Amino acid sequence: SKATVSVLYWLLTKEHTFITTHKKMKAFRGIQRRMASKVADAPLDVKYAEVPATGRVMNLSAGNAALPIEVLERAQKEFANWKGKSISVAELGYRTGWFHEVQDATETKFKEMLDIPDTHEIFFFNGGATLQFAAIPMNLMGGAQPTNPTGPKVANYIMNGHWSEKASREAELYCKVHRTAEDETGLYFTVPEPKDWKINKDGVYMHYTSADTRQGFEFIDFPYEVVPEGMPLISDQSADLGSKKVDFSKYGMVYAAAHKNFSTAGFCLAVIRKDLITADTILPHTPTMCRWKVFNDAPNKIWNVPVILSVWMAELTLDWMKERGGMDFFEDLAKRRSRLLYDTCDESKGFYNTFVTDERYRSRMQVVFTIGDGTTQKNQELVNLFLHEASTEMGWLDIRSHPLGIPSDAIRVTMYNPQPIEHIQEVQRFMHEFMKRHQ
Repeated sequence: SKATVSVLYWLLTKEHTFITTHKKMKAFRGIQRRMASKVADAPLDVKYAEVPATGRVMNLSAGNAALPIEVLERAQKEFANWKGKSISVAELGYRTGWFHEVQDATETKFKEMLDIPDTHEIFFFNGGATLQFAAIPMNLMGGAQPTNPTGPKVANYIMNGHWSEKASREAELYCKVHRTAEDETGLYFTVPEPKDWKINKDGVYMHYTSADTRQGFEFIDFPYEVVPEGMPLISDQSADLGSKKVDFSKYGMVYAAAHKNFSTAGFCLAVIRKDLITADTILPHTPTMCRWKVFNDAPNKIWNVPVILSVWMAELTLDWMKERGGMDFFEDLAKRRSRLLYDTCDESKGFYNTFVTDERYRSRMQVVFTIGDGTTQKNQELVNLFLHEASTEMGWLDIRSHPLGIPSDAIRVTMYNPQPIEHIQEVQRFMHEFMKRHQ
């Protein structure tokens, strides 16, 4: 409540000799974000109406995200009788050849679709991308510091939003973290110029999040020139992997949760350079489920039972992507879809405003915006009305974003690979109509 916030603020702003003003304000911002997130995470009432152009619900969720109807219908058809074997994929035993067939086929199709080189190994880890926040330092921060054997090991984290904050905080449990491009406000609507990033040259690796779903930030082209020679580059590409070509030779590791662009929840796709999969750099307390080498050395890389149903759904989605032209098609689609909404905002004469305005960082996966400045009483009321109409009248699922440092909620439109452009055209139509009524 407002009263609770007021009390907390008073307590934090009392003059105590043991806490600095900077720390007080940082702590208060954290409390604001935690309290606001409880509101944003509460489910909206949704009508769940079909979009006429597709006959499907408008699923704008960041996860589980929309899946292609063609994939869902194929899965429905084959679910109870996989390949005419009178068995479902969901009941395949992990020691059977059929189980391995599904896993091998999906791995091959990922390798072909994403152009993954032989220098890298592919894994389907349980635990989503979040488990890798811990697994990365656990697998790389053991042993002596290569460039400074007597000093503590350090990991570089490029800060550009909520998910880089989460990744760096998790890594901090296991190693020393050096953060760069940090935004003290926690908003991350932009980042400093890459030439001004202060990178620790002794760092064991550099980590960045390619696209942050909260505020609509994406590195359209990451500045690889900032990576010191020989330092492995690691990237969480959960939001945008599959939407543009990636040169894996520049990466020590790329990982992505499956439930955004490829499948439903169940596994994390991890592409790891083979020389990084070693027992020499594993921290001794690392749990077995986080040890890359344990999985790598297991028969067919199966140490425990993967979520084979989710892996199989990814195989079907990769088939669907290939039928439509592969990476070239989906990169062009991502540009065209997001441009519909960015142009609508930019041409609205200030009625709609995105939080991220630099074209270098405007996400093609999430367009996040507000009405006006999102702070005046009228603008807050209009945002709430927009969300209400979109959810309870239009039947759109998960149109509301997380709090972004302004009093009102934000509006977020998620458009991963399977999102039909017809759905985004419908969003654009509603935005024009709503603006006409309330300008």
